[in-house]
Amino acid sequence: MLTDHFGFRPAGSTQCCLINMLHHVTAMFENCDYVRCLMIDFSRAFDVVDHPVLLTKLSQLDLPQCIRNWIVSFLVSRSQSVKTDCLFSFQLHIKRGIVQGSGVGLTFYIVMEGGLRTFSHSNIVFKYANDTDLLVSAYSDVSLLSEFEHVN
Repeated sequence: MLTDHFGFRPAGSTQCCLINMLHHVTAMFENCDYVRCLMIDFSRAFDVVDHPVLLTKLSQLDLPQCIRNWIVSFLVSRSQSVKTDCLFSFQLHIKRGIVQGSGVGLTFYIVMEGGLRTFSHSNIVFKYANDTDLLVSAYSDVSLLSEFEHVN
């Protein structure tokens, strides 16, 4: 699962990601005239994680039932309100987002984007934290726009 993700793990770094990307760009240049690279920054990526989608992806992993139950209790029935001076707003239920300061937030994010793959086997995706890079060779059977729409 982590072969294309270089962030949030001990063996990952920006240097490892860049070296791997450079290797693949060089290999693609050996077979074609140009390579297109699309660099995507998912701003506020942790804030838009859909809890039902995350729970579905987690259910597909080989986790003990007690861990799944703990994760459900961690994500479900959370609420928030805003305080201004001495006044509080109504509490609203949180159905999206991952608590970034939590010990499991990074792992949840990796699980969320773990299934992100390119349409074409000749194209390559690299992930580092909330950044995703796509490499599409000149002779790819899938266009850069199609790959971007798929990621989006």
